[in-house]
Amino acid sequence: MIPTAKDVPALDAVIVEMASESGPYGAKGIGEMTANPQAPAIINAIHDAVGIWITDLPATPEKILRALEMK
Repeated sequence: MIPTAKDVPALDAVIVEMASESGPYGAKGIGEMTANPQAPAIINAIHDAVGIWITDLPATPEKILRALEMK
């Protein structure tokens, strides 16, 4: 059987405050991790569409055209 939300045990949320040395006033970012998968997804889409790999970012139209000419 597939587990559902009813199968999750009770959880207790605990906040642990630890200041960050690199953030302003010790603050940490919370949403940056969600911004990581876009670049690989775009590079894979370019490869699926035209069959070339772009190995350095950003993937500009000039880099794509240059890679197509070298192919």
